[in-house]
Amino acid sequence: MTDQSKGLLAIWSTIAADVETDYLHWLTREHIFERVSVPGFLSGRVFKRRNSQPSQYFMLYELAEASVMSSPAYLARLNDPTPWTQRIMPRLMQFRRGGGSVDISGGHVGAHGSHLAIARFDGALPDALTGSKGRQLVEALAELDWVVNVQMMTVQTDATAIATREKSMRSSQEGEFSGLLIIQALDHAALERAVSRAKELLMADNAFEIYELLFSCHASQQ
Repeated sequence: MTDQSKGLLAIWSTIAADVETDYLHWLTREHIFERVSVPGFLSGRVFKRRNSQPSQYFMLYELAEASVMSSPAYLARLNDPTPWTQRIMPRLMQFRRGGGSVDISGGHVGAHGSHLAIARFDGALPDALTGSKGRQLVEALAELDWVVNVQMMTVQTDATAIATREKSMRSSQEGEFSGLLIIQALDHAALERAVSRAKELLMADNAFEIYELLFSCHASQQ
């Protein structure tokens, strides 16, 4: 087990087909690089939800620690959006954003899988994800064949609720959630097996969203 990332920032957006190319160019030619250049941001990745229409995208940033979300450097970026960002922000639909600390991790957290499943919790975390039971669950999933890593993150609402210029530009309010269980695997079949096992261990039919990696950028490459 490793714990190279102490924080995560998770962001969802749905985008209409007529602006999807502009959106993807913005993400992969400007926005992710801009974010990862902020001190404390370790990496940024872009995923697309499998078989989504209209297209749903997921951005996952690794942070040195959760407090980076309220750092002066990051808030300065949020309050000084580029012209391209100003054009994109009003076009984002079903926007959801939250970040916090990685409370439990299993496998090699410094490594990344190309296939990702997410269970998002809007209220209290399931009992099976708390304390020693949560650690045992995460470790059991991380030991499955072709699973790269598993992380359980709880949202720190005080940091993600800060009012910024970027937030004011979006056409809808941010969706809220309390925590995430994230599973990364080498292929879709391995991910499906891990999701099935996770549902058994959680003793609930939690909805897992399935995503595939499109793009990644690491701070060491800047």
